[in-house]
Amino acid sequence: MSGVVELFRRQSGLASTSQLVALGMTRSELRARLQREWWVVLPHVVAGARTPLDDHQRLVAAMLFAGRGAVIASHSAAAWHGVRAAAVTRMVCVAIPASRCIKGQAFVTVRRTSRPDATAWNRDPLLISSPARAVADAARDVSRERARAVVIEAVQRRLVTIAALRHELHVGPRLGSAALAGALREAERGAWSIPEADLAVLVGRSSLLPPMWLNPLLRAGDLRLPTPDGWFDDVGLAVQVHSRRFHAGDLDWEATVCADGVFAEYGIPVVGVTPRQIAVQGVDVVRRLERAHRAAMGRPRPDVLAVPMTVRS
Repeated sequence: MSGVVELFRRQSGLASTSQLVALGMTRSELRARLQREWWVVLPHVVAGARTPLDDHQRLVAAMLFAGRGAVIASHSAAAWHGVRAAAVTRMVCVAIPASRCIKGQAFVTVRRTSRPDATAWNRDPLLISSPARAVADAARDVSRERARAVVIEAVQRRLVTIAALRHELHVGPRLGSAALAGALREAERGAWSIPEADLAVLVGRSSLLPPMWLNPLLRAGDLRLPTPDGWFDDVGLAVQVHSRRFHAGDLDWEATVCADGVFAEYGIPVVGVTPRQIAVQGVDVVRRLERAHRAAMGRPRPDVLAVPMTVRS
């Protein structure tokens, strides 16, 4: 049956039993196929080949299982949009209208919502929560630490805007909103990673250091300089958090290391720290920054212009 072949092709090798029956397949034909070559991956959802499902097929299968009005949601949607920190589990989260009642099965979790996502992305056969809705829901559903990572990554990679997340915070459910609100505050301060956000907290506890800007824009005349992770504008002191984990790849890592050399060319002192030092040697890190800041006060400020992240966002 050409219709069945086309259906499986369009839906990544998957179909619901109701779709197959609608195409003219009888129940006996369906049973025969299941005995020979097909298999049931979820209730009323079959795969056209007896091979393990890949991640995309799991999403399609979840959509077919959940049926009318279903949307891939929360961490599943955020991961689909490219937020690596949201890929916490292979379970697929699906949202359905509050008027329906379906229990999760196997690798599918189902939530009911009275607030449909009007801007969900249609990528037939998938319907995916919009980036802001997905990130906000994911931040509510995961641990507080994971929520920070999800929100900061999504904002830093420009997958969502702070304004869109702020809207979702106000109109969404209260459950889990504290973690979302806290992560948003850190993103609004300009943090591009969890270590940067933690460093800002440490600096804020010092009675000797002024406020530290996160990821400001630096210029020397008409030339744009690399962006430091932290910046003390009164003395022109840069802080770099060195970690391969929080850079997208080797090229980003090399660019970060090279930035230290560029700062030196323009007379900008740099203090380098690692995520581990921030996490377990916080007091020592702050003391190093206090000493570096005190030393910088004794020499002329570098001739560079800095613009805070908050001004640019």
